This record gives sequence, structure tokens and C-alpha cells, in this order.
Amino acid sequence: MKRVGCAAVLSAACLFGGLASAGESTQAGRVQAALDDWLAERAAIEGVTGIAAYVSLGTPGPNIEAFAGTTGHGEAAPPVDQDTLFAMGSTSKSFAAAVILLLEAQGALSIDDTVGTWLPRYAAWKDVTIRQLLDMTSGIPNYSETEFISRAWVEAPGRDLTAEELVAAVYPSATSQLPATTGYHYSNTNYILAGMIAEKAGRKPYADLVRDLILEPWGLRSTFFSAGTYPPEVTDRMAHGYFENTACADYQPPDCAESWNKPLIGRDVRQDSTSWAQAAGGAISNARDVTRWMRAVFEGRVVPPKQQAEWLSMISTRTGEPIQTLTPEDPQGFALGLVRMLAPDGTFWFYQGMTLGYRTLYVWFEEDDVLITVQTNSQPNDDVNRLPDVATAIHAALKTP
Repeated sequence: MKRVGCAAVLSAACLFGGLASAGESTQAGRVQAALDDWLAERAAIEGVTGIAAYVSLGTPGPNIEAFAGTTGHGEAAPPVDQDTLFAMGSTSKSFAAAVILLLEAQGALSIDDTVGTWLPRYAAWKDVTIRQLLDMTSGIPNYSETEFISRAWVEAPGRDLTAEELVAAVYPSATSQLPATTGYHYSNTNYILAGMIAEKAGRKPYADLVRDLILEPWGLRSTFFSAGTYPPEVTDRMAHGYFENTACADYQPPDCAESWNKPLIGRDVRQDSTSWAQAAGGAISNARDVTRWMRAVFEGRVVPPKQQAEWLSMISTRTGEPIQTLTPEDPQGFALGLVRMLAPDGTFWFYQGMTLGYRTLYVWFEEDDVLITVQTNSQPNDDVNRLPDVATAIHAALKTP
């Protein structure tokens, strides 16, 4: 179970199946119908109460915004609207990549620097490069699949964890010997370490780097990042988030019969600390801001050309080796906090950030220059997660004559 991002487990079938929107005469009407249809079909199955979407049809537009459902259970829950916020989960890994690449452009570091250079206390990983952290080829275990983090969620949901505590959950020791991996392996620890390196190179807290290099320059006024607990002025705008995932964690025994996270089932996590996610996926935003940010990323407006080429360079999620293009035999590449996929209708970039009670998915359909972001308020089991269906339905609705 990938609790701060399951981007690399999606398939072309997942993103190109799904709903057909109701007959409407306008693009905006068809987008709204796609949202309404998805919510009616999936609400009970996935434990969601509302969904938001933002569609960008190129720069400077036009753009389409649509909402369906409410921000939580109960008749008094207000409807989802433009002010509603959702956790970004691992879609905010793009922030970490941007911060690192901007620091590289300033001469503060190189993405080929090693963990040993910047964080010598982690001698076991001294030869791992920043590039390997960002493209998930470091071999470092994933702290968000440990019993330590599950106990924190269940027993102390308001506790603010430090980046050092998260890394310590998987660092090799006499009492901790989690398996290392080879090739591509999704590990949130990579991005916690990248955030720590960014702090040293940038000489300020990671949250300040995100604010100064991303949120303020790009006018993301409904996007927030905190390494700890968010204040009421942010959480009060959030949809309630429901944890509905019964899957065992990766580091539980293979014959696991009950997840460490069972006490979380059905719980509203809106007020919980997101300190466990930090640079791996701790941001909060709305669909409008996510779309604005990702369009800037894909249009090459965030970093200089050298860093843009590094940002989009891919490794195969099948072999872990660098690849230049996607093929039917090797259809998915992981870049630096970005994912590209080859599907029957062409190639597209996407990421689905999944955190304890929220999902944020963006898809950039390159050939059409259409960027779609959808957000909703639950985290179900992977096998019932059909959020990509609504992005597919919206894309199809846009093409309907």
C-alpha cells in the first residue's frame, strides 16, 4: 500500500477504461456530468462524499471548473466548491524536485551529489545520489510502510514527527534490517532525504524553500505546505478525509491477516498532523492551483532548460534503467517526481497522490495539451480506487462533438 502516492502502480487499462458521461450540449456540462456520474457510482464503494475537478485547455485557457457532492458525511456538510482544499499527497513531490533543481541552477548543489556529501550521518547510504533519491532507484526502504508510522497514525495522530524520526524508522541498525531493493522501488524516504539536503543547501527550512521558490512566485494562494500540523484557517477549508484502506503494510508478514492500520478505518483524518509526509507529500491545495502549477512545470517555465531536461529524464519502472522513450514493452517511466505512460491513445504525464484520507490526480494529455486535475476525500484499497476513470471520462467529454 503506497500511502503517499501510488503513481507507479497505475496501468493504461486503469486510465483508459471507465465512465461515459451523460449527454450534454456544452463542454462544461459534459465535465459536470462526468463528475456527477463518477460520484453516484463510486461514493459508497470508495467512501467518498465529494470531488473537485479543474480542466486546463492550453495556455491561457479556456478552463473548466466543476464540483460534485459535499465536504463530508451528514446533511449539514457544505458542498465542495472552489474554496475546498484537499491533501495533495505525492503530487507535491514535484515541489521537492523543483526546489532541488532550482538550487542546482543557483549553484548550491548538483543532483549527482551524494547523500554522504550532504548528510554524512547516514553512512549506509553515502553513495546514493540526489538523482537516485528523486527517481526512486536508491534502494532505500520506505518508512511509510513500517509499524512505527502506523503506530504514530493510530496512537498519536496529532504528534508532529521530525524528518529525522521518519528516516530513523528505516535506517539500518542492530534492531532494524529492512530489505534493500534494486532497480526502481517507490520509497517515500527518498524525498524526506531530498528535503533534508535541500534545507542544508538552501540554508533555510524546507517549508520556507517551498514558499519562496514555488508558492509565492507562481501565485499558488490556495496551496499550503507545513512540516507539522496545519492551522485552523487551512484545515477548516479542507474536505473531511476518510481512511478506508484495509490492506496490510508492505513490511508486515506475507501471511498478514490484519493491517496495522485497522483502527484507522473510517476515521476522519482532517485534523491529524501531516508531519509524517513532509517533502514526500505533505502539501494541501485545490484543483485549480495544482493544474496551474503542473502546467508551468510541463511547459518548462519553472527551471532553466538544463534542469528541465534533468527533471523529465526517465528510468523504466520495469527495469530501473534510464530510458529515452516509452515502448509497448516498456510503457512507463518515472522521472524526478513525475510519471509518463504510453497508452493506446498516446502518451501522457500523470501522478496520483494518495494519502491517508485524500487523493489528488493530475493527467497531462500531451497531444491535446489538456491538463486535468481531480481531487477527492478518501483513501480506499488500491483495487477499488477508480479515480482515474473520472479523468478519462472528462477527457472523452471534451472531445465529444
